Amino acid sequence: MALPTLDTATYNTFLPSTSESIKYRPFLVKEYKILMMSLESDQAEVSRTVYELVDACTFNKLEMKNLSHFDVEFIFLQLRAKSIGEITEIIINCDCGNKIKYDLDINNLKIRRFDNHSKKIQITDNIGVIMRYPRFDEIIDIYDNLKSEKIIEMVSKCIESVYDSDEIFKNFTKEEIDKFVNSFTKDQFDKLENFFVTMPKVYQNIDTSCDKCNKIHKYDLEGLQNFFV
Repeated sequence: MALPTLDTATYNTFLPSTSESIKYRPFLVKEYKILMMSLESDQAEVSRTVYELVDACTFNKLEMKNLSHFDVEFIFLQLRAKSIGEITEIIINCDCGNKIKYDLDINNLKIRRFDNHSKKIQITDNIGVIMRYPRFDEIIDIYDNLKSEKIIEMVSKCIESVYDSDEIFKNFTKEEIDKFVNSFTKDQFDKLENFFVTMPKVYQNIDTSCDKCNKIHKYDLEGLQNFFV
């Protein structure tokens, strides 16, 4: 006689970039094992595993290649909360040398949005660009390779279109967009950098104190690596 089939619970959340309602399930034991194994590999393997988990646990309903990094981070953390537990313990290193244990409730995650943020960036009086949000794998690659050429490469990749007073340009080559970006002045490039600085972020506020020296620790925790295990 075959063993009974287990029903998997489903939950609802939203896609931060569009506020679209989505359905998801927790990841299974076999998927959790794959995740743990990927943590022992390089960043590319971690990125691939997170993508595959998010895709599978949202029933392959999302256009994964179009998701922003903060969409993937947010959904993955919802999966983590329902699959492993809503509380994760982090360690805060105090200046006095004490290691503070802090229970982080994933349910309290927020999305930070900036009022001055826009995908449309005016470079000169008649030339501008339309940006896209970087994908999760692109952000992971930047964290792993904090080099100026990598940053410029990602900026170039995230330009969806260029426009002037007469036309919108979308079908350009990598060489053409690289040449375009490399012709910017520092002030013009700073406008593009500001797009990345002000794009939405998954964060949680930390507010605790050291039980040894009483120093107050208040800051916002960002980045998937801080919530991972």
